[in-house]
Amino acid sequence: MVVHATHPRDRHVQYQQHLQRQLEGDVVDTSGEDKVTVALQQVTATSSVATVTFAHEDHTLGNILRHVLMQNPDVTSAGYAIPHPLEPRMVVHVQSAEHVVDVVQGALEEVAMLCDKTLANFDAATEAAAQGH
Repeated sequence: MVVHATHPRDRHVQYQQHLQRQLEGDVVDTSGEDKVTVALQQVTATSSVATVTFAHEDHTLGNILRHVLMQNPDVTSAGYAIPHPLEPRMVVHVQSAEHVVDVVQGALEEVAMLCDKTLANFDAATEAAAQGH
């Protein structure tokens, strides 16, 4: 028997998609659009600057991603914006001594690790509470 492990974020997305399918004709198909676009503005031997656009993301990812990026000593500046509340996108601006794409990818992996750790701590706490400890 093969068991496919599903990341909690993927289960959440699948659940959201399930709920969306249940709504009466209120389904938005985003499968054909790019989820992430990168616009490199400057790449030199000592620094790089880029704007990374995430489709269908908001302050939930933006704030923690900015925080994790600023913890990196190679990042000189990082910020994000939601250009308009009706546009489903988040724009992240990053300036770094390292290549920006690598820095953002590392920060996203760190965010995923933090989410996994938080979920594990939550599961342990709820299990302990259920056992009466």
